[in-house]
Amino acid sequence: MTKEKEAALMEETDHLFRAVWKKYQSFLMPEESDLSMHQMMFLKYLERRVTCTPSDIAQQFGITLGAVTGFVDRLYKLGLITRTRSEEDRRVVIIQLSPKGIEPLTAFEEGRKTKFARLVQKLDPSQAAELNRALEQLNVVLDDLAKADKE
Repeated sequence: MTKEKEAALMEETDHLFRAVWKKYQSFLMPEESDLSMHQMMFLKYLERRVTCTPSDIAQQFGITLGAVTGFVDRLYKLGLITRTRSEEDRRVVIIQLSPKGIEPLTAFEEGRKTKFARLVQKLDPSQAAELNRALEQLNVVLDDLAKADKE
């Protein structure tokens, strides 16, 4: 493959990947939700972690501590998370999902399952299998790249 064709293929793949990801996120988000996909992913992260610090969030999501502050402030004002000071070190802020924060997560997960089933039903079995193979391969490649970056 020539360099020009390779560059065109890379550009097309990047464009398609971004377009599909954007449409997928939009499709999955509940229409009545005031939250973004990033905020929903953060709430899901908190659900799994139970507690975390702003530094944990910055590292997990690859954002600055300043961005974390704005992000956390908005969710705190909505009552979806709690912020408390650590008893051991008062400088450390502990962030947790509030009981009110569980509601949008539950609605999101229920809607996601239904919508994902609708999406998969639009593919014939061979298309779904081909998509799974491509996603498995992409997953392996991303794992390999992540390992290489740590070395």
